Amino acid sequence: FSSLHAGPTHGEPDAEPDTDHADHHEFVRILRVARKNEPERPHYWKLADLQESSDMYFAVQELKKYYAEWKEVGHDPFWQRKSKKVVIAVVVCRLQDGTFVACRGMNTEVSLPSGSLCAERAGIARAASDWRAAQHIVCVAVLDPENTINPLWPCDVCQSWLSKLRDQNGAISVLAFKDSACEEFVVRVNGVLQSRPHVVPAPPSDLRGRITLAEGVEEQPWEAESLVYVDGSFASPDSEHYALLREAFASGSHVLVGLHSDATLRERVGNTSSQGLPQRRAWVLEDRHVHSVLEDAPWCVTRDLILSLGIKQVVTGAKGAKARCKDEASVGVYDEARELGILKVVSIS
Repeated sequence: FSSLHAGPTHGEPDAEPDTDHADHHEFVRILRVARKNEPERPHYWKLADLQESSDMYFAVQELKKYYAEWKEVGHDPFWQRKSKKVVIAVVVCRLQDGTFVACRGMNTEVSLPSGSLCAERAGIARAASDWRAAQHIVCVAVLDPENTINPLWPCDVCQSWLSKLRDQNGAISVLAFKDSACEEFVVRVNGVLQSRPHVVPAPPSDLRGRITLAEGVEEQPWEAESLVYVDGSFASPDSEHYALLREAFASGSHVLVGLHSDATLRERVGNTSSQGLPQRRAWVLEDRHVHSVLEDAPWCVTRDLILSLGIKQVVTGAKGAKARCKDEASVGVYDEARELGILKVVSIS
């Protein structure tokens, strides 16, 4: 048994084959830095774009702590003895109770014939060593603390690891930072670059005051990544209304239903339904496809309403829907949405 571990042929060589690894100082530039033919990315996300309860917000905060400790304590340069380049990362896991934990990782280059270990893979290995399940990994944040090659993406090997992890968790975010301040960053989800969220200022107070969120919904309509608006009387739950709400739900990330007041319906269509606004609002908010309701919605979908709420799409039924008080052919109702190219007409009859 001991003979297997004895002798010069079985031990680590005294000197590594530097000639075979002469290009190792280019390791980060070749494998880690964005390709030269990729366009510049001036539109960084900012911390204010994230909800404080999100995994990405947690990742940013944990990376800031990691960087602060790295800067204060210092580190042994032996661990990066070939590239002379430090990379730090945090791998965030979401536990079953919804809380997050961070697993830290730093690149190490002890013996190149056996391969270097990137910060991301070190963090993933730490998660496994701490008994975290692969499906718990939701986010990875990466930083060059010396600010020479940020923003820094995972290398090809790390990307391969992440692609295998996607079999366990369908969406893993990767954050690469502009600099060590960790205030601005770019985001990829499953390797796809994500546009910065479109932030719309809160609408006027009179409009905000008429909006009610469905139970369990925390996101305001104007905060949504892709807000869908659908309006009408919604006098009673029926197949046409359900079909319309399903189509709206499939068209974006947040469905806002505009409910016309009883007075508006009487004026416009002579509606004398026994279902008043409170009853109509109640059943609409119980529909699982609905995130919020706007009471006393304007009869015409105005440009001001669209811009104030950041509406990305307006959904309505095709002409002839029996249960609808209005449709695509209603005079003047959807002209602004049609002109802006955000009107979606669906057949629900």
